[in-house]
Amino acid sequence: MEEWLLWAGAAAFCVFALSTLLLKKGKIPSYISFAGCLLVIGALLLRWYTLGRPPWATLYETAALLALATGVASAYCYRLKETPALYLPLAAVAIVLLVFSAMSWEANPSLSPALESGWLLIHVPVVILAYAALSVASIASGALIALKALGRGDDRTIKRLDSIAYNLIIAGLALLVLGIVMGAMWAKAAWGAYWSWDPKETWSLITALVYAAYPLARRAGMKPEDSAFIALLGLLAILFTYLGVSYLIPGLHSYA
Repeated sequence: MEEWLLWAGAAAFCVFALSTLLLKKGKIPSYISFAGCLLVIGALLLRWYTLGRPPWATLYETAALLALATGVASAYCYRLKETPALYLPLAAVAIVLLVFSAMSWEANPSLSPALESGWLLIHVPVVILAYAALSVASIASGALIALKALGRGDDRTIKRLDSIAYNLIIAGLALLVLGIVMGAMWAKAAWGAYWSWDPKETWSLITALVYAAYPLARRAGMKPEDSAFIALLGLLAILFTYLGVSYLIPGLHSYA
């Protein structure tokens, strides 16, 4: 049942994206995006009720949670009348994540004993929210670069994208650091050491350092269109931390 709700959520965001292109204005796309978010929330709540644990213990479960965050961001950006160069890529990310989650879904997966901890309830959502904030910021940076290169963005749009990117990188970086600290405390309880240079730990740190370079570069006087490339590099770091490490480099976090 949960996977069908995820498929329905992906379809809703597809219709949302198409409706924004066809209708241009109006509340119908907002209603469709709201329905998509509700479908994903329904899938996660049903998962929680069925298994009796937080529904973000596996990679495909966290993908649904991340899809929800990016889907909400897409819907909110549309409602605020931000540029389509921002909310359409965000909708596309939500669709891809939901398709991946639905295709990988298992009815009752076996979990590592390390996941049977109260830290699961707070550590994972904090990290996923950090990834979502940083991803939105990076997509805003990518939109800024594209609009500047094509000469299509007015000053207000460029400044708005820059503001979104900067503020979300600051917020996302704070959440990521908090998540790393929480993860270290969980690691101490589960494996006996706060830090073991596990691939997921190492790449989380690398991701944080890349994004930390962004505000430092801005304060040093780097232009928004130049610092935006740092945000895109950070997005690549997130992708590798989230997916690459999970599939390519075995470690203590292989299950996540």
